[in-house]
Amino acid sequence: MTVDGTYRPVDLEGFDFTVTSGVGTLVIDRPEKRNAISRPMWRALPDIIAGIDADDSIGALVITGAAGHFSAGSDIADLNVALDDFWELNSTAEAAVANARTTTIAAITGNCVGGGTEIAAACDIRIAAPGSIFGVTAAKLGLVYPPGPTRRLATVLGDSWARYLLVTASIVKFEKMRELGFFHEVSETPLAAAQAMGEKVVGLSRLSQVGSKAVLAGELTENATVGAAFNPPQWLDEAYREEIAAGQEAFFAKRAPEFGFAATDWSVE
Repeated sequence: MTVDGTYRPVDLEGFDFTVTSGVGTLVIDRPEKRNAISRPMWRALPDIIAGIDADDSIGALVITGAAGHFSAGSDIADLNVALDDFWELNSTAEAAVANARTTTIAAITGNCVGGGTEIAAACDIRIAAPGSIFGVTAAKLGLVYPPGPTRRLATVLGDSWARYLLVTASIVKFEKMRELGFFHEVSETPLAAAQAMGEKVVGLSRLSQVGSKAVLAGELTENATVGAAFNPPQWLDEAYREEIAAGQEAFFAKRAPEFGFAATDWSVE
């Protein structure tokens, strides 16, 4: 991948990917099926996310759909498989988006249904256009949704409304999802708004961003040892000291900070 340009190897069939000003944009690109996601596309997502996370020139990732729709969800023609097969494929892809080191932003227009709602819910930030519609219509097909994505939907919407979507298979309009707080911003042009948001994210501290996501994911917790409840790993303390010094210097100089921590510097130990 390059800082600005296009990256589309063979294994991105069904997707387009570009990078502008440090913001990657992954487009779900099957307009003839309202961007329904095929099994090969679900399978490709973890590697796509891993490649983006490994590229420190990309500071934010926008996920959107082509031709006026986010995604109509999984391709129904691909669902006649064993349930464990579907669960593994779907859950692994959804978890890759949810656990990405890179900040993820969903730019939503039109249909955002089934797996589309699932992917949007897995993103850190959601920006939606008026008129977009949402829902998880598994009950219309006899499909049992995977545990991970189901719990994530409940985390975002609350248990009560997650149950409503799942058991009624209802299509929920923009106004209700806005009332429920599913998306963070409203824009007539969500892709442009997401690009602007991504550029803002790019200028902020990766240490703060990745650290916050690690805490929320349960990866970074207080030490359970008595008397050492707040004892961060040494590498994190050292990175913090460097990053906070850059932030303080920029603050007092009244200029934009120049942070040095890269997402790939984050240690999982």
